[in-house]
Amino acid sequence: MMSGAKKRVPKRRFKEFLNAGDWEQYKLADILSRRKENRRIDSAYPRLAFAAGQGVIPLSERRTNNRDQLISDEKNKKYLVTYYNDIVYNPANLKYGAIDRNKYGQGVISPIYVTFTSNICSGFIEHIVKSHEFKEKALSFEEGTVTKRQAVNPDNLLKIDVVITPNSKEQEKISKLFELIDRFITLHQHKLYKLEATKKALLQEMFPEKGQDKPKRRFKGFTDAWEQRQLGECMNSFAYGLNAAAKNYDGMHKYIRITDIDDETHNFIQSNLTSPDIDFNMDVSDYKLNVGDIVFARTGASVGKTYLYNPNDGDLYYAGFLIRGKVKEDCDAGFIYQNTLTKEYDSFIRITSQRSGQPGVNSKEYATFRLNIPCKDEQEKISKILNCLDELFTLHQRKLDKLKNLKQAYLNEMFV
Repeated sequence: MMSGAKKRVPKRRFKEFLNAGDWEQYKLADILSRRKENRRIDSAYPRLAFAAGQGVIPLSERRTNNRDQLISDEKNKKYLVTYYNDIVYNPANLKYGAIDRNKYGQGVISPIYVTFTSNICSGFIEHIVKSHEFKEKALSFEEGTVTKRQAVNPDNLLKIDVVITPNSKEQEKISKLFELIDRFITLHQHKLYKLEATKKALLQEMFPEKGQDKPKRRFKGFTDAWEQRQLGECMNSFAYGLNAAAKNYDGMHKYIRITDIDDETHNFIQSNLTSPDIDFNMDVSDYKLNVGDIVFARTGASVGKTYLYNPNDGDLYYAGFLIRGKVKEDCDAGFIYQNTLTKEYDSFIRITSQRSGQPGVNSKEYATFRLNIPCKDEQEKISKILNCLDELFTLHQRKLDKLKNLKQAYLNEMFV
């Protein structure tokens, strides 16, 4: 090594490799070789799909639009063969992360994709080619005149410099660590999917269907028909929030805006806290949320999004693009809130929010939403069980976020 040359070693390294020497720079072409084997679909080589965020999967599991399905004479068409541990990428979709290792196994995929074999540990090189830095380098080779048709030619992809450890044992150990983390991430993702499905089923069964006055599933002891009301009849009032800018958090007064409500859990996001830029020596108590308050997003892409005030969130003041509803005492706030997570509510928002410009729903329109109400005791029981599911979902979501953050931290420190 030349005197003064930058050492190529990661910040974090397994103990047994601390003295294993520097990592070395190679062209990706020194590591990956293009696979060009083609064949027809058969029982040994089933049709597979490839998608950003999912990797190589059975065709039936693809969640995104699949343009390569639009093929006539599928049985006679020759597809590209892929095997376990191949590196697969979509030249036209690299900007969205469509590069991954085949973790599924043997099969065939559309010839619009490109597959490579690797002469080093595939689980190691996978994390290099999936990194943000690698993607930025690759996108500098994009060719094409129309944005949606721009692509990264495989020959150019293979020209990119990568820095790797030449020690195969170190490669394997790094690969196994990330496989373990990914296994835990997948486990928590599956738990979230199950909880989400359970919650969806309960919402459908514990609330009456359209035109009905009783739900399919009830707690013992409740048989009376539910009463139909408008949302406005369940509220003491609706009010608009503060017309104030956000400033750095002052340690006491928290500001809740549309973007501070999590899209999935509907919880108040506690990171990047802010305070409203107002004089707290004046009476601003009307803008402070209390137990039994629900806020509704009134405009923009997130119109209809709701948040039920949780005292554990502290002193919260709500912003102008939110509408606060104060729930009446004869109604359970948690039950009313759960009604805003139903498909009937989604349909109401979709129809009511239509505007010539930006979508929106005002307080008078929110007040017209129709919902079915049982006695308060039944409301509270329904609210309690659904809230328990919400808390479980939040718990697993937090664990999942921690695992993803841990993985990213290790990726930043264990590669050069």
